[in-house]
Amino acid sequence: EQASAIQFGRVSSQELVKQHIDRIERLDEAVNAVVVRTFEQARLRAAQADAATARHESWGPLHGVPITVKEAFMLTGTPTTSAIPELDGCIAQANALGVQRLVDAGAIILGKTNLPPYCADLQSANPVYGRTSNPHDLGRTAGGSSGGSAAAIACGFAALELGSDIGGSIRTPAHFCGVCGHKPSYGLGHIHGHAPGATHPALDPRPQGKLRARFDPSFHHQLAVAGPMARSCADLELAMRLLARPDPALERNGWSFSLPPPRMADRAALRAAAWLDTKAVPTDREYLRLLEGAVASLADAGAQIDHGVQPFGTEEKALQAMAIYVSLLQAGDPAFQQLGRAYSHGEWLALEVKRSFIKDAFQAFFDSYDVLLCPALPIPAFPHSSLGFTQRTYSGTGIPDFSGSDPNVGFWAGLFTVADLPATVVPVGRTPSGLPCGMQIVAGNFQDLTAIGVGKILDNVIQEPGLRPLPALASKALRSSD
Repeated sequence: EQASAIQFGRVSSQELVKQHIDRIERLDEAVNAVVVRTFEQARLRAAQADAATARHESWGPLHGVPITVKEAFMLTGTPTTSAIPELDGCIAQANALGVQRLVDAGAIILGKTNLPPYCADLQSANPVYGRTSNPHDLGRTAGGSSGGSAAAIACGFAALELGSDIGGSIRTPAHFCGVCGHKPSYGLGHIHGHAPGATHPALDPRPQGKLRARFDPSFHHQLAVAGPMARSCADLELAMRLLARPDPALERNGWSFSLPPPRMADRAALRAAAWLDTKAVPTDREYLRLLEGAVASLADAGAQIDHGVQPFGTEEKALQAMAIYVSLLQAGDPAFQQLGRAYSHGEWLALEVKRSFIKDAFQAFFDSYDVLLCPALPIPAFPHSSLGFTQRTYSGTGIPDFSGSDPNVGFWAGLFTVADLPATVVPVGRTPSGLPCGMQIVAGNFQDLTAIGVGKILDNVIQEPGLRPLPALASKALRSSD
């Protein structure tokens, strides 16, 4: 909508940028979402965008639109630390690949958003930038690791965000903050230029001073992806069409692809499986009722729904798949070795073989279904905690408490990450206490537009006023603190 308004002269880019900056300066003290601010650069680029518009020139689909990006992504001239104190003073000398693709499409970057150290927590708090609060309840977390990203979108600080996800880092904050988020299929959401792993550790184990983004395909992380966050699934689709291009080294040598269209022609043709609860990882009962209501709305709209279907047939096999994910996470990322021991290279290769069988099981499952509908996390947003990830206890309504040391807290995220699958989170309602909750929509590999397309259907069939804050509005929590 903002891009269209600029294109047809209903608003200028400078006006939009000013409105967003004013809003951040007025409301972000309470939330602490946008922790690196590039306002002067944004104002200059907005003036350039308006000059281009006056010449009937367009930079692309995001011409003049103000956005933000996660702090871990390199943005020229800005701190890029992943909230790791040891990386203090590291200034990016180049843009991350995803950042550059959004800039090339005409976006104007207002700043960078908060996250936990190493992008490895369910909340976004750190000694470098402080703590991000949930705009709907300032006493609760906005989630992690793209918590500042989700909070910025929820507050109307930006029209679009670039986040990253390895264990729900886009999906959990989207669920907690009542916005839309998409974890791309592995291979479509390039992580190039994402700290702290953007430079090869063998070449630069302790980055000092300026960081350089490296675009060598051999430096891919085996699980992590970059993906968009927005207030609508239509915006997620636009962003994915801009981001989902080949690795630059491959693109230069002739490799190209296009995103497959959604598998279903309309909602009546949708074949969905609904798996909303498990014995080992029970879903908060208030959240579960919202999920059940969303599934019922899809069925009422004509979708074919099968309830309780599991990709692996049994919950036990699903938990075994989750255990392989946790082992791969520990093997490939030192930030997660607190969950268990490190693995040798030979053990890692054996895990990859097991992982291939998980992918085969999902492929067979998605031969019968377009999408799998499930929770994003077992619980809604939880209160801020000063305890470490593994020392916390997570509570939900009508279910036993979860220990933070139990890797299955992340069951609904890791199960799909390990299979490289795309997943979209869309808000489906609020708990009686006003906390937003999202449904996760999982599709087959590279069927990103199918997952997002079902999210667009949910956008249409769930009519709850104020489900997602509009740019001109602040949430109740912010209005009360303003």
